[in-house]
Order: sequence, then C-alpha cells, then structure tokens
Amino acid sequence: MIPELSNSEMRQHVRTRLSKRQLFAATGISSIRRGTGRPCIVCVRSIESPTLEREVEGPGVLGLAHPGCYKIWREESALLRNPVAGNVFFSISRSKVQ
Repeated sequence: MIPELSNSEMRQHVRTRLSKRQLFAATGISSIRRGTGRPCIVCVRSIESPTLEREVEGPGVLGLAHPGCYKIWREESALLRNPVAGNVFFSISRSKVQ
C-alpha cells in the first residue's frame, strides 16, 4: 500500500508508473459506481462503499480507481500523450510604435 502522498507526490508516482509501463494510460472509456472493496490501481487502497469507484478500460484489462486517483491518473495520461499540453508557453510580441 502506498502511504498518504501529497498531490504533487502522487502525480510523480503516477508519472513514474506510466513511464515504466507499470500502469496503463487512462485514455479509455470509464464508468462510475459505488465502491466494491477492490483495490485502487493507483494507490492500492480498497475502494469501499459509499465511495465511488471509476472502472477504466485498458488494453485487455480493467482498472479501478478512487475519483481523486482517477483524476490524477487521467491528467497524467493525457500529458504522456501530449507533453506540450503540460507546458504553457506564452509569446509576447512587441510592436514598434512610431
């Protein structure tokens, strides 16, 4: 079981697991229901009712996650697919005043 992590630590943990392919990218279809007591694929804690759980379709596998864990997993998966989305670039153009 993963000890309580801060938001940034959990994001780093998810990024590491995604890059090592220990966790599939959460880009598939998901459904939501009451917790069934099964473990969260992200934090490994059980998802007890009345907490909701997300069921995520992966490549030939299903993953369950707490809503908060799913949010981080989904966001980090999107950044993995499109790393530029994680970096915001601002371009400032100056016009010459005459």
